[in-house]
Amino acid sequence: MIVTVPTHDAPAQTVHATSSAVEPVFVRTAGAPGESVQALVTSDDLDALITQTSGRLTPDWTAWAEILAFGAPLAGRTPFAGVRRLQPGESATITADGVAVSRDAWSWEDVAPESDLDPRQLTDDVLEALREEIRQAALLGPLNPMLSGGRDSRILASLAAQEAPDGLIAWTTSSDTGTSMEELVAARTASALGLEQRIVPGSVVDFPDDARDYGRIVHHMASFHIWLMPVARVIRGAAEDGPRGAVLDGLGGGVFLGGGFPDDDAPSDVSDTALMDSRFARLGRYLDAAEEILAPGVGAMLEERSRADFEQVARPLLRHPHGATLTAYLTRTLPGISLAPAKVLGWAAPARMPIMAEEVVTRALRVPASRKRDGAWYPHLLERADSRLTGLPTAADLTRRRQHVRRIASVESAEWLRRLIVPSPAGELLSPTLREAPPEEWAAQLSTTKAQHLLRGLAMMALWAEDHADRLTEVQPDLLPTAGARGTIHHG
Repeated sequence: MIVTVPTHDAPAQTVHATSSAVEPVFVRTAGAPGESVQALVTSDDLDALITQTSGRLTPDWTAWAEILAFGAPLAGRTPFAGVRRLQPGESATITADGVAVSRDAWSWEDVAPESDLDPRQLTDDVLEALREEIRQAALLGPLNPMLSGGRDSRILASLAAQEAPDGLIAWTTSSDTGTSMEELVAARTASALGLEQRIVPGSVVDFPDDARDYGRIVHHMASFHIWLMPVARVIRGAAEDGPRGAVLDGLGGGVFLGGGFPDDDAPSDVSDTALMDSRFARLGRYLDAAEEILAPGVGAMLEERSRADFEQVARPLLRHPHGATLTAYLTRTLPGISLAPAKVLGWAAPARMPIMAEEVVTRALRVPASRKRDGAWYPHLLERADSRLTGLPTAADLTRRRQHVRRIASVESAEWLRRLIVPSPAGELLSPTLREAPPEEWAAQLSTTKAQHLLRGLAMMALWAEDHADRLTEVQPDLLPTAGARGTIHHG
């Protein structure tokens, strides 16, 4: 979908984000230097906007600070200044004079929790809403539920098998942040449900291609799910060989059904400042590794640059009864995690996220967060979805430590990342020690979650600069604590 700016005698056009906004809508709100306003467009593909732009592209370094600190740009930012992703409740009105973005009420924010509501009272309604989403997805052809070692995927896989079993294939792969138990537990679940399952392992040899392709597919705006590329390639190939329907992904389950990202203390017990600091620290926890990975002062600069946008998003929700949940959604799930199903799996086949349906989320928000904390609702959801899931442990239940070397932490992958990042503009943000460190030291850092996150983010920056260097006004990151650190590309 691309909407171009209409002529002066044409009516205005308005594009709306959905309540979830998981299907991205990107909007050009400002032209490139010297560019006519007539070039402004809105699209569901950021690359389409960039292709339509005739002028130079200006980096948004605050967006990059947020990609490193949180995993994705906040408040609708993208890596390019003047281009934004519409947020829940937002719309863009396109006229001959330009693009105006406005925000209406967000329906999810208006749902009030019912203090005496037992979530089990809503279980059957939630499952029926999921069934309806799955029935609609099945109209596209044989279903492809993703099946990990967790709860959300097994709920969707079991419902999919009940609603549309013909040709169904459950897909499993290994993440770089999970454990080898993911594959084993998923296989046990598939066996219990009688599902055809395909396990797709990732290859160390393919990691560089996976990282590059992932970056381009998500427009370098996140780095959470490079590990999805192997299974996405296989699903895409299967769709080319014959009719395959939608991929089902459990996006949003942990946040809305499982009570994820709760506050450490009851909000009523702390000040506004303490509550804001706590939510910022929890969602920007990757900065804990800044001292080891980044150059002196860069971690503080990333925190400073990203704080204003975080507060813009979080402050209106500070005392909201679902403040922790909605803040986590707007600063993590939506900008970063959602790109995995919407873009990566969507590149492979039509992607559907049943838990993100309005009927599911608004019911879940009626339940007080305290009644969902630590996954308290899941046992009843699983039992009612399929009794064979009752008591079946998850990968997280069975182990708290990794059982295999992360693919990204292999010496081969570490060496590739080192060769990619160090000579790139992103390399200026590295600690001097790590710049000179051998691949084995990089591999050790990549075996820890927070350090790995920062290095993945720097890799995305390096690949982004590589892909767009000939059109960017500058590539040296304006994220160093010393003045005059910026560099400009001079075109002859």
